[in-house]
Amino acid sequence: MKIFQNLNFVLVETSHPGNIGACARAMNSMGICNLSLVNPKEFPSTESETRAKSGKKVLDQANIHDNLNEAINTSNLVIGTSARSRSMPWPMMEINNLGKIINESLARKEKVSIVFGNEAVGLDNEDLGKCDFHLQIPTSEDSSLNLSHAVQIVAHEIYKGSSSSDLFTQAREVELASSQQKEKLIEHIELVLELLDFYDHQNPKQVPARLRRLIKRMQLDKLEIGILRGILSNLETTS
Repeated sequence: MKIFQNLNFVLVETSHPGNIGACARAMNSMGICNLSLVNPKEFPSTESETRAKSGKKVLDQANIHDNLNEAINTSNLVIGTSARSRSMPWPMMEINNLGKIINESLARKEKVSIVFGNEAVGLDNEDLGKCDFHLQIPTSEDSSLNLSHAVQIVAHEIYKGSSSSDLFTQAREVELASSQQKEKLIEHIELVLELLDFYDHQNPKQVPARLRRLIKRMQLDKLEIGILRGILSNLETTS
């Protein structure tokens, strides 16, 4: 579907080629065609093509990446799916709001990525930290979903939201920053804080993790990123 041309589903380190094919089939059934694979164990493969059935065209145009940053660099909104809660909770996206929020972003020509982790362990903390929001699919106590089932549920929510009559699609004053621009800002903040000897030497990782969460939650636009980096550059020269 044309409305989904800026929507990207990202599978990280998928271990079973059949699951890649099943995910492609699930995406295709909802009109979603953009698939990115980060370090798949085996791709392309006959098994993935067999499992994809009518979704083979999704496989044929899939992009392969060495790391998650490559797959989401240009995205303005990145949502990571994971059944596991984290010791440092990430900003949550409720699945009931998923379709509306994503379709509003797409209607504004923003680029959106949905990230799915490995079948066995899901998304690790580092990869989830590169996402703006954490999506948990509500389940019973046994929260283990097959990868392609998770993809199907998310794809269906997005497809369902595309027909909503109450989407707020007014253009933003300034385009949201891309994932790459946010990562560069975080790197810049960390550099300046090191120059200022700001970190607690007893627990040096605590502040960067919380700053990362703050930046992701704020949904900064490109102008705001530029202002913050200008302030940081000024601090660099005066420190």
